[in-house]
Amino acid sequence: MAGSPITNLRFARAWGLLLLVVVGLLCVHGLVMGSTCVNSVCFAEAEAVPDPIVSEVIKVKLGSRSVTCNVVRVNLRDPRVRVGVGLGSDRVGATEDLLALARRKGAVAAINGTFFDAYEKGPVKDPVGTIITRGELVHKGNTGTIFGITGDKKGMMAPARFKIVGGTDGSEKWPNNWYSYFINRAPTSANSVIIYTPWRGMTTGVGDGTSVVVKGGKVTSIGTGDQAIPDDGYVINFRGSEESLASRFYVGAKVHYRLEIEDGTSASGIWADVTEGIGAGPRLVKDGRIIFSVEVAKAEGFTEAKILSESNARSALGITESGELLMVTVPSAKTAELAEVMKSLGAVDAMNLDGGASSGLVYRDNYITRTGRDISNALLVFVDEGS
Repeated sequence: MAGSPITNLRFARAWGLLLLVVVGLLCVHGLVMGSTCVNSVCFAEAEAVPDPIVSEVIKVKLGSRSVTCNVVRVNLRDPRVRVGVGLGSDRVGATEDLLALARRKGAVAAINGTFFDAYEKGPVKDPVGTIITRGELVHKGNTGTIFGITGDKKGMMAPARFKIVGGTDGSEKWPNNWYSYFINRAPTSANSVIIYTPWRGMTTGVGDGTSVVVKGGKVTSIGTGDQAIPDDGYVINFRGSEESLASRFYVGAKVHYRLEIEDGTSASGIWADVTEGIGAGPRLVKDGRIIFSVEVAKAEGFTEAKILSESNARSALGITESGELLMVTVPSAKTAELAEVMKSLGAVDAMNLDGGASSGLVYRDNYITRTGRDISNALLVFVDEGS
């Protein structure tokens, strides 16, 4: 005898609930045993994706004492990881809180970068070391070691020195040749040639000398003192004994400049592949061997006791044999001790960064090491979750 529609409906619902319970139990069994199949549909255990950026606190023994190290390890081989340089307020010479900079840029980790004129009373506090970002040299320094990372995320360290070679109308031979001392910094002597790009801000901020304005690769005007910087160009400021070089330019002239390594070789090869870089130093470890010494530091251009011999809060970068990037801060150490620390942490190459009140390390929206002041620039690490 056929059941009523209500009875059949209840019966069907009961079987449906029972089937859901059975499938649920099989899924749980699959999670425990690894995987299972129901009606040829396989329920596999989801494997956890390792975090490409991890933070840890490590104590390193140095003679009779231990140094507590805050360490952020970055797996550069992970396709989601990206490394870049951040500038305070996105300008060369401006400053910003390190954590605020990391948050604004969306970085997972950040460490302070090169030295800068922290005690300058004015609003512009120029960096000291070389800075490269988006494949462009935005500040040229003449001291220390540069950490560079290529487009395929290979890290390197070298005491590279760049020089700027310029030309007009397609020629770099006299009388079309010209040169520049720096990029994007205030003059440091009576005689100078300095290029100002949009990374500097709206204007050059230099009140004297002859300024050649280049837009779209051509000279658009020649004036004196402070000049507006074109979005698609730059301004070359000539001062003192170098002002006569400005006579080689005229409105409408085609202008270019390029970089060479200071020994005269082209800035090609590995440095042509570098997309992001920060220069600080001195070098601490090279090819797995500690190379820091007072002599090495002086050869890189360092003369101050706070680098050569004194203890201070310090920051450092290291590269391991497996290609990991180490971002490290210590509360107090001599630079020689920092070299020992970096080798103990597994760095085969390592270099010092700005220290003291500038030393700072950020991880996942929090300070691990809090800076004592706003900083000029930083190395930032991103994780592109969509990759």
